Amino acid sequence: MDRTRIETAPKWRDEGEISLFALGTTLLRNRWRIARWMVVGGLIAAVFAVFKPALYVASASFVTQGADMTRSGLASLAGQFGVAIPTNNQSLSPDVYARLLKSRVVLQTIARDTFQVQEMGGKRMTFYDLFNIHDESPIRREDMGVKVLSNVVTVGVAKLTGVVEIAVATKWRSVSLGIADQLINGVNDYNERTRQSQASAERKFVEGRLTVAGTDLRDAEDRLEQFLRTNMQLGGSPELAIQRERLQRNVTLRQQVFASLTQSYEEARIREVRDTPVITVLEPPTAPADPASRGRVMRVLLGLLLGAIFGAFIAFVSDMVARQRNVGDAEASAFADTLAEVKGEVLRPINRLRSRAP
Repeated sequence: MDRTRIETAPKWRDEGEISLFALGTTLLRNRWRIARWMVVGGLIAAVFAVFKPALYVASASFVTQGADMTRSGLASLAGQFGVAIPTNNQSLSPDVYARLLKSRVVLQTIARDTFQVQEMGGKRMTFYDLFNIHDESPIRREDMGVKVLSNVVTVGVAKLTGVVEIAVATKWRSVSLGIADQLINGVNDYNERTRQSQASAERKFVEGRLTVAGTDLRDAEDRLEQFLRTNMQLGGSPELAIQRERLQRNVTLRQQVFASLTQSYEEARIREVRDTPVITVLEPPTAPADPASRGRVMRVLLGLLLGAIFGAFIAFVSDMVARQRNVGDAEASAFADTLAEVKGEVLRPINRLRSRAP
C-alpha cells in the first residue's frame, strides 16, 4: 500500500462507533477489488452449476390405511410440543415410517437389487455398477450402497395430514422410479413380516391358553355331571341348590373363556397369513420427463453475493491494517509484511509460468 493510500485511509470514530461515511468510503475505494471477487465467486458457482449432473426426481406419497388423517395430524403436531394425544388406530406413526424408509433394513435390499435402465436400452445393471461402487469386501460395498441411497432418497412428513412423502433423485428417470417403487414395496414387506410375526407369536400363546381352557372346561363339566348324578333329587335342600348354581356358574365362566380364546385363536391364524397392505398409496411413483432444474441462475447469483461479501471483508481488513500501520502499530506492520510474503509464495509459480510463456 502506498503512502497516499495509508494517509487517506478512512477515519473511524474513537468512541467505538462505525461511521457510515467511513464504510461507504472503504467500499467505493475498493470497488474494483470487490468486483473482482464477485466475478471469481460467480465463476466458481457457474462451474459447479454446469458440471452438476441433471437429476430426475421421482416422487410418491402414502398414508397409513384406515388412519384418521385429521386426528393423526393433530397428534403429530401436538407431539412436537411434548403433548401425547392417543389415537384409535394401531398402525405405526408417520414419523416411524419416515425413519423406516431411511433405515438399513429397507435400503440394503434395494442396494442388492438390479435395475432395468431404459436410458441404456433396457440394460439390467446392479445398483453397485450404476453408482460406481466397487469394493472387494461385500460388507463395505453394502455400507457404501446404503450411504448412497440415503443421499438420493428424501423423506418428509406432512404434519397436518400425516402423509409420508418420498422423493428419489438420480441421473436416470427409470432408476428413480424403480427405487421409489421398491421403497413402497419395502414398507409393505416390512409391515407384512412384522404383522405376521406378531400374529404367529400371538397364535402360539393363545393356542397354549386354549388347551388349558379346554381342560378346565371339561373338568368343570365333569364336576357338574358328577354332582347331578349323585343328587338326582335336590328336594328342598338349599345347600345342594347353592352348590349346583356354583358348579353351573363355573361351567358357564369356563365356556365363555373357551369361546373367547377360540375366537382370538382364529383371528390370529387369519392375521398370520394375511398379506393385505397396511398403507394406502396416495400418489404412486411418478417422475417428469425432464430433469429437475439445477438452479444455475440462483447458484451464480449466490456466488456473486458471496464473492462481494468476501471482497468487502478483504477491503475492510486491508484498510484496518493500513490505519494501524499509519499510527505506528508494530503488530499491524508485521502482519502486513507476513501477508505480503505469503502472497508472493502463492503467486511465485504463476509468475514462473508467465516468464516461461513465449
